[in-house]
Parts: sequence; C-alpha cells; structure tokens
Amino acid sequence: MFGRTERLAGGAFESVRTTVQGAATAFASRVADGGNAGIAWDLARRAPLGAPIPAFPGDRDEWTFGALPGPRGETPVVAWACRGRLHVHDLLGGDEVVIDDADASFPDLLGLAVHEGRGAVVAVFDRRPEAEIAVWDARTGERLGAFEVWFGFRGAGFDRFLQHAAPAAGPLMALTCDTERLRGEKSADRHFVGVLDVERGRQVAELPSWGRRRSPMVPWRDGAVLVQPEPKRIVVRRPDGEELAVVDAPEGPEELAAAQVDGRLLVAGNVPGEPGAFTVRDVARSEPLGRVEVPAPVHDVALAPDGTFLAATDDGLFAACVSGP
Repeated sequence: MFGRTERLAGGAFESVRTTVQGAATAFASRVADGGNAGIAWDLARRAPLGAPIPAFPGDRDEWTFGALPGPRGETPVVAWACRGRLHVHDLLGGDEVVIDDADASFPDLLGLAVHEGRGAVVAVFDRRPEAEIAVWDARTGERLGAFEVWFGFRGAGFDRFLQHAAPAAGPLMALTCDTERLRGEKSADRHFVGVLDVERGRQVAELPSWGRRRSPMVPWRDGAVLVQPEPKRIVVRRPDGEELAVVDAPEGPEELAAAQVDGRLLVAGNVPGEPGAFTVRDVARSEPLGRVEVPAPVHDVALAPDGTFLAATDDGLFAACVSGP
C-alpha cells in the first residue's frame, strides 16, 4: 500500500507528462483565469525546473514532452501549438525554435521522435478519414517529411492519442485510429493502434485495441513496447505485435501510465468506480505492488523512470513514489 500522494504544486492542472529514461523530469500544464502556464519539474529535487512558460495550452493534445538528441546530448524538450505556430523549447539549454510554417498551423496531436539521428517534432492533422503526418527537425525547424495514414470516420467524442517514447523508440510512434472502414458498420470496437515509422513515412504495424484508446509507449528490455489495457488484464507488446508479458488486472483499468524503473516495467492503472484510486503493478509479478489514492478528481497521470507517479487535478499536481520493493 503506497497510500496518499503529496502535493507538488497548488492550482488547477489539466495534463502532465514525463521523460521516459534518464533524469526524471516532468512537465505539466496549469490552467487559471489569469492565464495558463507550462511548468517543468526536476523530480529528484521535487522542484520546478526553470521559469514557467506563459500562455501554455491546457489541452494535452496541443503539447508534448520528452527527451531528444541535440548538440548537448539528450535534453528534455517541450513542444506546443500556439496561434498557428509550433514552439519547441529546450528546457536545459533555453533554446527555442518557432516553426512558422503554414503546414504547421493548428495540429490535432503532437509527439516527439528521432528521425535519422535528429530530434523531431511530429504533428498529426485530422483530414478524416485520413490523417496527415508532418515531421520537423526540433532543433532547426527544417521540414523532414510528410505522409498520410488511415484515421477513421468517427467524429467528435472519439479520443485520439499519439504515443511516443523518444528517444528510445527512435522513429516509431503509436497512433490510435478508427477501424471503421465502411460507413454504417455496427461494430462496437472500431479502433486500433497504428505503429508509425516517421523515417519510412508510413504505418508499419497494426495492434488491437479493446475500446481503450490510450496505450503508453515506454522503453523496456531491448526496445520500446506498448502497454495496453484489455478486459481484466494488461498486455505488453512490441511494436510488431509480439506479446512480451500479460498480467491480470481484475479491476479492468481504462487509463494507464507506465515506466521502466530500475529494469522493471511498472504500470499504474485506474480503478473504475473509485475516483482517484490507482493500482500499481510490476508486469513480472502476479500480485500488485500497491495502491495510490489521489485526493481529488484526476485529469491526467504519468509515471516517471525514477518511480514517481504524478496526477494532474483541479486541486494541484500530486506525486507519490511507487517503485516499491
């Protein structure tokens, strides 16, 4: 039992993300009537990293965060859309690139990847039933490529997610898509996870989805994996679909956060019907490691590579150590 969390910061937080390897760093969006802000956190010190970014979007679809290769090695980078432009900010170096490209205006989803050794920001544009994918160099703003993939016919109300594990996953990303290829089809499960290769400019694999659209992508073992919730279990798959681990989850989590912590793959899943409750598991063990209880309705969660669980709520940004024995 891990128990309750500690409040890292007060205020209303809408979304949160972390790096997937290396120094544990988090980034969260705080919303307020006086203006939104993006705030980075050094999780080892439990302290803010640098100055807040003003006028930062609250919606998690409008920003992304992770580590990318650059002239100073791998450094944490945040990218966001604002007023028809893409901004890419290096948290350690302080450099910021503004991509003022007509093709960069108002993306629907953002992510990070590595394109032929260069850190890249990736934007998804909803051109239903296709999605247009555009790729830029995150350090220079140079256009690196563009391609289209199937996105589906579903309209408003269907959540989309673009998952990345940069830099560990290299050029690979995961995009939730709609399998409805004919209008009027009656299937209840009309979505899948499409694995994208931004270097090759196409979808390279298709993984099943059981009605849960968010499948975290994290480094584990010798590459990146996707952690997928299925009815009463959690499945870990390589991007090619090979199953590496399956762990029972009888509570049936629908929202997951995952991270590789000291070589172990840890997964935190919500407990349906118990707001703020999350069960934490090591996928190599049959019994849960423990349970976290967040004292406020949760908008978003993340799990850092040092074992810090984070929750964005209207009452603050909360944290708990879940690495356990």
